[in-house]
Amino acid sequence: MDKTLKLKIVTPEETYLDDIDVESITILTTAGKITVYSNHAPIVSTLVIGNMKYTINNVTKYIHLHRGILKISHNQVKIITQRLYEVDENGQRL
Repeated sequence: MDKTLKLKIVTPEETYLDDIDVESITILTTAGKITVYSNHAPIVSTLVIGNMKYTINNVTKYIHLHRGILKISHNQVKIITQRLYEVDENGQRL
């Protein structure tokens, strides 16, 4: 069984990440913080302003999102956000 899922992040200006394989994603929704692994139940949710993290090849990366929409289905996570930027684990802009 595959232990990864695809992550796609889109802004009005660009496709920031295009279906990269990740092990997990932790993100802030309006219902609270969730962590997503492969075979997660399908959901659609709105996102709040805050930092998300994802793990790729056992390395954790962080992105600050400015609200958005999250869709999870068929081992794919799609995020549409107004804008984003990379941050470190303390939330400092890179």
